[in-house]
Amino acid sequence: MEPSTTPAVPPLLVDFLLTVLMSFLLGLGLREYYLFSHKSQVYGTTRTCTFIGIIGFVLFRIGENGLLYLGGMAVLGTLLALYYHSKLDQQQVGMIGILMALLSYLVGPIALELPDWFLILYVITALFVLNAKEKIHLLTEKMAREEIITLARFLVLSGVILPLTPREPIADFVPVSLHQTWTAVVVISGISYLGYLLQTYLLKGQGILLTGAIGGIYSSTAATVVVARHSRQLDAGSSQPAAAIILATALMYPRLLVIVAIFNPPLSLHLAPCFMALSAICAGWAFLVIRDHDSQGLPAATMAAPPNPLELSSALLFAALFVAISAANQYILAEYAHTGLQWMSFLAGLADIDPFVMSLLQGNYTAPSLLIGKAIAIATGSNNLLKACYALVLGERRSGRLAATALTVLGALNLAWGIWGD
Repeated sequence: MEPSTTPAVPPLLVDFLLTVLMSFLLGLGLREYYLFSHKSQVYGTTRTCTFIGIIGFVLFRIGENGLLYLGGMAVLGTLLALYYHSKLDQQQVGMIGILMALLSYLVGPIALELPDWFLILYVITALFVLNAKEKIHLLTEKMAREEIITLARFLVLSGVILPLTPREPIADFVPVSLHQTWTAVVVISGISYLGYLLQTYLLKGQGILLTGAIGGIYSSTAATVVVARHSRQLDAGSSQPAAAIILATALMYPRLLVIVAIFNPPLSLHLAPCFMALSAICAGWAFLVIRDHDSQGLPAATMAAPPNPLELSSALLFAALFVAISAANQYILAEYAHTGLQWMSFLAGLADIDPFVMSLLQGNYTAPSLLIGKAIAIATGSNNLLKACYALVLGERRSGRLAATALTVLGALNLAWGIWGD
């Protein structure tokens, strides 16, 4: 007796069901938006968007040359134009409903032609933007004109100039190209800019604990210096500055893993157990430090905002350090191999580890991936020791000792794994 086989689900059915579901979600999101905004002049929400998605799916599927789909879009556009004209007569100018209808009409072709993950990302992004109105307005109102110009200039440099940069090594003794150099700048600046926005605009004044933690996305070293200095302005018995410094380091480990994963996913998987364990230790240590603190509210973070990481001067400085460290790594690996790279890693951690880490990931070295991972761990360990010194010297006596103790232990664990770990 032959074993029975379960017939496979037809791909067309899967695409159709995804279209219905995603269109329904868009309509549901639009309905919630209208209810929250108290809109009265609307053309429809959940069912309407679902029907629009179904119509777009069918017209795109049965029309081989796309004319039926374009015809449907023309009809939909005409109806939406009439709807918008009636809104203008009532002194209403919002176009959210029209845009959501067009987004729903595009769901069918996306489901048929593009991967499922992109369709889901498409809908999630639309819903996020739809419901982030207040946050977006708040961000755009607070952002200075100079920062918008800086962001636009950086986007031009990364989106236009980067693809045109040469991919050949800069010189025989520099194992990286201008393309790799500027790619490193774009990646580091982009991640730091996320932390900068959170710390400067979205989460400003939310308390020193959160300020320190988010500072770890921007730069854990910079966050340590700023929080340590700020601790002298607080109550001498406060444990919160120490906890904030430790939390900044806790965020440093996931940040580094993201950077490594962009350029070397296998290496990030190798580092993940160690780095995530150290991050968890940081978070637990910060909890223990703050646990005995009184139950009063957190003091407002009045610390100065960090410098914008997209400033051209910061980008050029990072690029120069990246090239110089890459050349030094090339020489050390050629002359001293394993031992030399260990010492180089330790010294790099006493400054800015980002150019060093990026040079290891981007450089065309002959060193094995495991050795590169150990070097990153050593640099991270020495950087923790540097932050311990900052906390002890710049911070209030009690909080400085608490933070320095934690960072010294973490630094020692990092160095031990980087030197003797597998």
